[in-house]
Amino acid sequence: MISFKNATTLTEIEDASASLDAHPETYLRLPTSLKNGGGAGVPASLIQFAAKWSRTQHEPTLRLHSSSATDAGLNELAQEPHGMSALYLAPFIEYPPGTVVSTKVGLEMALERVLSMQSGDYFNTMHGRGAFLACFSGAKNEFLHPFYSQAKEGSLRGREDFLHLTEQLIVSCAPSAMRKLPERHFTAVSNLVYELFRNTDEHARQDEFGQNYRRNVRGILVKFISYNASSFASDVNAQDSSLSFFILKNLANQTQHKDSGGNVRATENLACLELTVFDTGPGLANRWLSKHRPGTKLETLSINDEVDLVAQCFKEHATTKEYSGSGAGLSLVLNSLSLLNAYLRLRTGRICLVQDFSAPGMSPFAPRHWLKDSHQLSYVPGAAYSIVIPISRGKN
Repeated sequence: MISFKNATTLTEIEDASASLDAHPETYLRLPTSLKNGGGAGVPASLIQFAAKWSRTQHEPTLRLHSSSATDAGLNELAQEPHGMSALYLAPFIEYPPGTVVSTKVGLEMALERVLSMQSGDYFNTMHGRGAFLACFSGAKNEFLHPFYSQAKEGSLRGREDFLHLTEQLIVSCAPSAMRKLPERHFTAVSNLVYELFRNTDEHARQDEFGQNYRRNVRGILVKFISYNASSFASDVNAQDSSLSFFILKNLANQTQHKDSGGNVRATENLACLELTVFDTGPGLANRWLSKHRPGTKLETLSINDEVDLVAQCFKEHATTKEYSGSGAGLSLVLNSLSLLNAYLRLRTGRICLVQDFSAPGMSPFAPRHWLKDSHQLSYVPGAAYSIVIPISRGKN
């Protein structure tokens, strides 16, 4: 059985994915909640893992931890982004031990959350200072009203609608954050939401062969988080050194002020917006191959080749179909990340790339591998863009 704890790390998820390749496991155990909401990239990585796990098993079964193997525990799991997604992806759940039921039981407990997504009541879409919108393929509420103008046809809304959606999502996380965001920065965040979800919408709805998925998830997660100079080490996973360095640098560059004793100090809190756009489709490189080199298997390519294909997706916008008035596509994403001095973590296929867009002298897309000594990771479905955006200076 593969089991994750509430303080699970990105490294532990990667290790479990590699283990799954060697030893397929029918049972998966997930925590009913994640410490600090999971940190940047953790919820989406768990969702990608759950999708991979569910597609490699004959009868994948989700188990609850023994301490939470009750109706209340199942309800708690159904309220979390990773739990809700896993309940959808896995057809069976075991609780209490020995009793196996359809995960429909758990999904019914998530219905109130889904209805909040549909109605625009974003404050009630997840615990904590955040919002979660997810589209579950084949579900009655797959084409959420905030994303689509025609539910039956899945007609994606335009840029102006996403501008309004972005404002609502940020306000639901932290009303003060909207007031502190300069207008051009807010527009940049909105462009990220629009361009990335438009891109991931196509990725998740069909596989690389053009076939509809039986079970697939695509969505957006937005969170507000404040890092403190005194306690950031416990807030940021030490194993994620790239993000830790980014936060450290931003904390060090905080504005100076005088305290009550006249001493000059740096502002201690760094307010950030965490934006994650994800899907569990074929991934960027597989999508590129299906369009330009059909029949080529991703596993026959080198890791450097896969990185080059991902770069092509950003440079040539090759992963999306032509939309009228679509603008600059993924190149606009890069421009927005640069304007926002943001941090990007992209997990797709066999690679995980990171880039600090506040670093001077960087070309528009010049990522590095997340793990210095492990460039090739275990394959995961889809693409997950996890973005950290410093939005304001905190108060002492």
